[in-house]
Amino acid sequence: MASSPKSPPKTPAEIEADLIGPAAYLIHSKAQMRYLDWLSSFLGHRNPFVHNVDKDDMVWLFDNTAYRNQVGEWEAQYVAAFFRKGSGKDLSDAVADLAEKLGLGEGDEAENTIAARLRPFADVIEPAKTVSVRIGQAGEFQLGPSGPNGVSSDKHTLPGSGYIDGKAVHPVAILQKDDPRQLKMTTHIAEPQGWAIVSDIDDTIKITMTSDGMGILKSTFVDDPKPVPGMPDLYRLIDSALSPTWFYLSASPYNLYPFLHDFRKEYYPSGTMILRDSSWMNIGGFISSLTVNTQEYKEDRLGRIYGWLPKRKCLMIGDSTQKDPEAYGTLARKHPGWIKGIFIHIVTGVDEEREKWLNSPERLASAFKGIDPAEVILKSFHDPAELNDVIATLKD
Repeated sequence: MASSPKSPPKTPAEIEADLIGPAAYLIHSKAQMRYLDWLSSFLGHRNPFVHNVDKDDMVWLFDNTAYRNQVGEWEAQYVAAFFRKGSGKDLSDAVADLAEKLGLGEGDEAENTIAARLRPFADVIEPAKTVSVRIGQAGEFQLGPSGPNGVSSDKHTLPGSGYIDGKAVHPVAILQKDDPRQLKMTTHIAEPQGWAIVSDIDDTIKITMTSDGMGILKSTFVDDPKPVPGMPDLYRLIDSALSPTWFYLSASPYNLYPFLHDFRKEYYPSGTMILRDSSWMNIGGFISSLTVNTQEYKEDRLGRIYGWLPKRKCLMIGDSTQKDPEAYGTLARKHPGWIKGIFIHIVTGVDEEREKWLNSPERLASAFKGIDPAEVILKSFHDPAELNDVIATLKD
């Protein structure tokens, strides 16, 4: 009996469709959550079923920025993410599947990297959880409860006094007495006056150089993250010249916070990293998160930063691959006088056909329509060193 002919190998587009479509494998499932916790988490702060964290929980405390509120008190948005420690299913199948789709050999060293980076997507998120934090001897306050996505986001007035602009404090989680972990974060102190820098991440400060789903997966889960050449030097120059408060804004899901935070810490000034507050339970959802509604998402988060520091002079740095010019242009028109400069990194060598429009003067002119160049410095650049002289003028 003749054997059935083998199916031809799938194209990259077909592989990506498998990851995004109905065949996409789950990394973990909502069914693994405690149903009462998930259901009650929709009640927010009125939830009577909340639990404090214990040794079985994993908590991430996100760095943030404290600002003066309307009555002059120090206030900050505190974000925490809660997971059930070690709850993710065995990742060996998912790792092997992803490695195969990316063209890596079985047992390749890269599989260890994939497993480490998939882990934050695999542990089950924990709704209805709280954790208390303390700032030195000044006092303590509670974060949470977490919502259906396992994230809590609360505004809190900082206890005590004596906070100094440009300095930082380090809130520490209060855990059970027999819990040896020390979970802490950094809160940057920012008075109303001064400079604020908002920076995109992918292809602005970190090399991604791809617009397709397979390339995004490889860049995120396999490759060692590398800075865009010249950008660390530029950011050190900006930090020295302007002493700004830094914000790093990305459409990536919060599951990538440790990965991106470690990258930022190695190459760029300390600051607040703002990521999407959704947890994606499959690889397709992750790919979509980086490309769907990014302009609307960034405009919303930029509006929050404006609400915190409306009197600061703001410089926005992005790139031409997605919607940074349009999002920044919208905020400049919406809040005239706030943004003093918009710098766009022109990225080439990714998709020549799309770049004809993405990198065109016409595209940038449309994005910045109605913005007075005498009020806002509008610069596109290939080499970050092109901006050195501009930074010198901002210092004055």
